[in-house]
Amino acid sequence: MRIKLKQIPLLPILVIISLLTIALLSLYSLLSSGYMKPYIIKQIIRIVIGFCIMYLVLLLDIKLFKKYAYLMYFSSLLMLIVVALMGRTAMGAQRWLDLYYISVQPSEAMRISLIMALAKYFSCINNEDISKVVYLIFPSILVLIPVGLVLQQPDLGTAMLLLLVYFSILFIIGIEMWKLLFVPACGLALSPIIWQYLHDYQKDRILMFLMPEKDPNGAGYHIIQSKIAIGSGGMWGQGFMQGSQCQLNFLPEKHNDFIFAAIAEEFGFVGCISIIGLYLILLIYNYTIVIQTKDKFYKYLVFGLNAMFFFYLFINISMVCGLLPVVGIPLPFLSYGGSALVVLMFSEAIIMSVAINNKTLTKY
Repeated sequence: MRIKLKQIPLLPILVIISLLTIALLSLYSLLSSGYMKPYIIKQIIRIVIGFCIMYLVLLLDIKLFKKYAYLMYFSSLLMLIVVALMGRTAMGAQRWLDLYYISVQPSEAMRISLIMALAKYFSCINNEDISKVVYLIFPSILVLIPVGLVLQQPDLGTAMLLLLVYFSILFIIGIEMWKLLFVPACGLALSPIIWQYLHDYQKDRILMFLMPEKDPNGAGYHIIQSKIAIGSGGMWGQGFMQGSQCQLNFLPEKHNDFIFAAIAEEFGFVGCISIIGLYLILLIYNYTIVIQTKDKFYKYLVFGLNAMFFFYLFINISMVCGLLPVVGIPLPFLSYGGSALVVLMFSEAIIMSVAINNKTLTKY
């Protein structure tokens, strides 16, 4: 155990601690009005749980991830089915599974288990067979089943994230670019049909992304207030606990999906660039592990987990800036909540475990 502690990479840990510290300060400013309870205490408990999970993952034999990849996938899939049958409904979505004193969101666990299953499948395929269409049928089924279940909840953001990660893995294994572009092209061609099956609120989000001023007090309210908050921050921001849009509660979901806009208002352009810089450090570190890893399974696994982290970041920031429709993707390590936080810390622990064991992976 002492050897493991000495081998834990400090850089990703320091970046995560920095982001979590910013998150707690933001929650203190946005929700607690100078008091620790209840939001700060709850989030601290989640952070402690997340670090405990990270440490347990680092202690595990790394071979277990490859051995039980399919088992983890089908376990997550079973939980998605249970949610579809008897999940708890909140804010119009049936996404949560109540387990006594806690609620879990199985779609979050599916993000990691799907990447593991895809990494295991493609690591067992010969390089000359990877580009053959017949070998893409099984992994496509692995992706489309959970995507369909997630869309039924409904959760368009998670469904989109699963598809983006799948296409990212297809890219790194060497699929030709025209094949990757073929599916999005088909989706664009079928968009009039897909539009008919979208929920009303999903249609509103797309329309408000294109024309938020059409309904400034309704469906377009989130995007408009988010842009006002970001713009009012200027270069240096209005100051800690001084943001007018946040402190006067004009900005909805300021502690969750729109926390980046809240930080922009209080700490300005400089604060936003500093946070993006921390994210870039973590992304670059993870990608160096991809380059250093020789075993195909772990290379694809780390790449997929890093792609998931990137799309979390890219979609959320683009969303609050009005560059993408609002789809409900949290900002990594900063947004209030437990499920996404634990999943992200779990995935980063896997990447660190690969980094620690990299010299022996080719022996498996």
